[in-house]
Amino acid sequence: MKVSLLKEPLLEFGGDNLCDDPKMGISNGGFFSLSNNSHRSEIHFGVIGSNQLIELACKWIDNLDSYIIPDTKEIKSTSYKFVRIEHGEVQENELDLDAEFYKTEEIEETHEVQNQNANPAFPGFNMDSCFRSKFVNDSTNNVSIKNADLQDILNNTDLTLLEKSFAVCDLYLEAYQGLLTRAIVKPGICLIVLPDDVYDKLHSIPLGKGRFFNLRRYLKSRLIILPNAIPVQIMLEGTVAETRSGLQDMSMQAWNFVTASYYKNLGAPWTLGLDDKDTCFIGISFHKVINSENNLVRSSIAQAFNYEGKGIVFIGNKFEWDSEEMNTKSPHLSYSYARELINAVLKEYKDFHRGLPPARVVIHKTTNYWNSAIHKEYAEVEGFKDGIKEALGDYVEIDLVTIKQANIRLLRSSGIYPVIRGTMLELDKSTGILYTTGYIPYYETYPGVHIPQPIEVNIYEGESTLRKVCSEILGLTKMNFNNCNYFDSLPITIRFAQKVGEIAQYIEDEENSPNRYYFYM
Repeated sequence: MKVSLLKEPLLEFGGDNLCDDPKMGISNGGFFSLSNNSHRSEIHFGVIGSNQLIELACKWIDNLDSYIIPDTKEIKSTSYKFVRIEHGEVQENELDLDAEFYKTEEIEETHEVQNQNANPAFPGFNMDSCFRSKFVNDSTNNVSIKNADLQDILNNTDLTLLEKSFAVCDLYLEAYQGLLTRAIVKPGICLIVLPDDVYDKLHSIPLGKGRFFNLRRYLKSRLIILPNAIPVQIMLEGTVAETRSGLQDMSMQAWNFVTASYYKNLGAPWTLGLDDKDTCFIGISFHKVINSENNLVRSSIAQAFNYEGKGIVFIGNKFEWDSEEMNTKSPHLSYSYARELINAVLKEYKDFHRGLPPARVVIHKTTNYWNSAIHKEYAEVEGFKDGIKEALGDYVEIDLVTIKQANIRLLRSSGIYPVIRGTMLELDKSTGILYTTGYIPYYETYPGVHIPQPIEVNIYEGESTLRKVCSEILGLTKMNFNNCNYFDSLPITIRFAQKVGEIAQYIEDEENSPNRYYFYM
């Protein structure tokens, strides 16, 4: 066994600026899009909500134009959380994410800031700042929903909570359809603002057998499957009114909101500073289907990303997995399912990159690989390899990698902080323990409250070294454009499978789910 420390991956920003921290990199060089002629100087948005909430949302966004001084006493963190990968599904914390007390879909943790590297001032999103971009709102793209209509639904005693949720979603769905069909210049993003009383009463409804109906996830699933849909950002009244308890520092909110919005508007905030830019990174995980009465029904999620973080999503067809019959709770794919899924992903990936095929394919999977020697029908290894070669030819390099929860922990011999992020324990040439969280020298602290949870990385088959594979995983933890954080605890190939699965569970096989990653953010 050998312990080593991997270098913190560098990101590339505008002007060929390299930096390990997204906020500092943007401040010094601007968005990467400035360097490749794909920069978005304007983000056009529309708002759906009551007249009052539309006004509040527009004012909230107008404030992002200005320089925002951070609150240096404390910040709220949403990315350095305890994470489990259990039976192929990404799990966060030990809490039921749909429990009644759970208000924000993100568990926010307070911790003291040792310096301003973790929470720098927000420069202001305008044409004169490092962003070289601005928000633009055409009032004709704002669609009003009558508050009286919402109150009629909430006060209707003849409706169940679930029926009220459907009725509320129908109001927003109708408004969204009107925006898509009547807009003279269709915006790039649609903001949907939910009133606090609607969200508090309907955000999570028990369905029995440990299942819950989630209002926000269901609403987004109904919106993004429509023809010519645009990315959606669902916000709460308490956020735009700045009355909700537990909100992040405003500078942090600004950094995160601007980064996500720019990416949703087809911009590239930053890219991985990799020498190998011809690799397609694919993550495959699983989720349960919430609408089914049969708890055996599952679905796969495949996500493909390039070094720029541009991603496509494929939601596989539903299938049954009987854990008792198969003697494991972790699902596996049949040969034909695996071959067809990976073939479809790579075909779309090539089209997405103007016909240019990747020279190397890396698959990150959340369960162990099965081959024909283990199970003749569920020979997913042969299915993946045959599907890749059908799409790309025989000369493509293939790495099959498993990422799951590690049972081994490392301790520092002295000091008050845990091990450094990037610490790798090599168990053998194909298996290692990797700390994607931990002490951050740039922050001079550990930005978390839980003991860091390492992941186990296993190369089932491939040409790459363990060090290279782990270095790439560490880099991919910095590609979550849903925020502007220094890192995430999982690579984007696996991390976003959770978010996609939360929405995909409300989408039927016959419905046209979008295959662009930003729709699910």
